[in-house]
Amino acid sequence: METAVSVIIPVYNCEKTVGRCINSVLNQTLANIEVIAVNDGSDDSTLKVLKGINDDRLKIISHLNYGQGYARNNGMSVANGKYIAFVDADDTIEECMLEKMYEKAEKENADMVQCNLYDIYPDRTRKIQLKPLDKTVIVEDKGEYADKYFSTCYHSYEICNKLIRRSFLEENNLKFCDTKKYFSEDLMFNLKMLSCLKKVCFISEPYYNYYQYETSHFHNVSNGERRLAAICDLFIDYMAEAEPEMKKAVSFTASMIVTYNIGRCAKLSYESAYRVMTSHVYRKYLKSALTRKCSIKHKAFFLALLIFPLRWRMKVASLYAWRWEV
Repeated sequence: METAVSVIIPVYNCEKTVGRCINSVLNQTLANIEVIAVNDGSDDSTLKVLKGINDDRLKIISHLNYGQGYARNNGMSVANGKYIAFVDADDTIEECMLEKMYEKAEKENADMVQCNLYDIYPDRTRKIQLKPLDKTVIVEDKGEYADKYFSTCYHSYEICNKLIRRSFLEENNLKFCDTKKYFSEDLMFNLKMLSCLKKVCFISEPYYNYYQYETSHFHNVSNGERRLAAICDLFIDYMAEAEPEMKKAVSFTASMIVTYNIGRCAKLSYESAYRVMTSHVYRKYLKSALTRKCSIKHKAFFLALLIFPLRWRMKVASLYAWRWEV
């Protein structure tokens, strides 16, 4: 019998959380699954924890520390499931997640199914992350889809809340960036996937538990600065190769993401946000945005972020950070 779902979990120095994560996957109501844990060069007890899990459905792959994108690609190369899901090693999933998403994918013959997420905070409070949407979308115009669903955050930038048909990934040669150039392999992967999707299903129920930690990238000033530079580089690279209709649809969203992340950085350190907004890569990004095919309103926004007084630009960034988080 064909494996229904392959769940790929990149693991790196996560000895405290990986057991909880994998158990939440193995305890799914959908039993016909395989779990592929890709050990990305861990030097703590992560591998020992993995080897202590006694379940024939768990496969362990180990390689040197090449990064999350490489680990995910490695996992995909050995996956046998009809569908593929990705889970991060410090998160968990609800026990019905794979069954519900698999049933929806089979019923609708969808390329991708997406569920909602819970943000789980250190004090154990949780917040639903996405706008609720229960809908099956047939993609007839990819630019229109990107503008209507991606730019409005219905199609989320994460990959962990998605179930994707393996044949769809293979037919379109969709892979993650396997270098450490970008902080957000998820975002680039979703941008590439937007150009290929034909049918998408959205489920409003939150089945994925996304844990927020004080030690995560954006709770650290230097990581925040590097992340922003990487996001600017990511969009510069994407826009250089994207089809015209995708450039137009994604362009304004890109600036919203960049501006939002500057606002988050400013909450940690005004000086850090100042360094980013005066950096070469940020100005290069904004200048490249002015040459794209987008509306006059959008170009006016890019120009304002480039030439207006820094204090005004900081206020705009902080406003977007507040608006996206409420």
